[in-house]
Amino acid sequence: MSSGAGLSRCASGSGPPRPSVLDFFEAIFFAVLTFGIVGAGVGVVMANRITTSALLMAFTFLNVAGMFVLLGAETIAMFQVLIYVGAITVLILYGVMFTPQSLRPYGLFFQTQKYWAVLLVVPIGIVVALVGSLGFVDVPAAGSKGDDLLPLATSIFRDFAFTFEVASVLLLAAMVGAIVLVKRDEE
Repeated sequence: MSSGAGLSRCASGSGPPRPSVLDFFEAIFFAVLTFGIVGAGVGVVMANRITTSALLMAFTFLNVAGMFVLLGAETIAMFQVLIYVGAITVLILYGVMFTPQSLRPYGLFFQTQKYWAVLLVVPIGIVVALVGSLGFVDVPAAGSKGDDLLPLATSIFRDFAFTFEVASVLLLAAMVGAIVLVKRDEE
């Protein structure tokens, strides 16, 4: 395209597209989800009861699913809800219910290190926020919404099929090991 054609296009008023009302609501939804993720994540670490931490973790996973919806990856969001919000949270809650509760002096070891964690995490968070807001990272344009199932299936079942099967066998072995350990303690 010649520079004359570009000048006439700018002069005619067809410059960059103007943000719509939906873009405004998308930004608000992104901010709400971000605060939900960060707030629930802090709650997971700071809660004294493990069941409260597990439920806050489920809320974090639900907010992450909302982020996937914003990215146009509805299939990944559905898997996030089914696997993480549903299965993993239920698994953790069952583990908490079946674990005998006893007082331990070392039980809150990590909660005593929260101030050191803040000193480490806050500078990293500031750097990430600056890099993300100043546009140093080139983010590729998202495809049309709902077109994520075919690339996902191709990636899992063709490109990474062996890795996928090894992970499933590893999870099965871990589940059998956990059942054997629980049964051994009962006897």
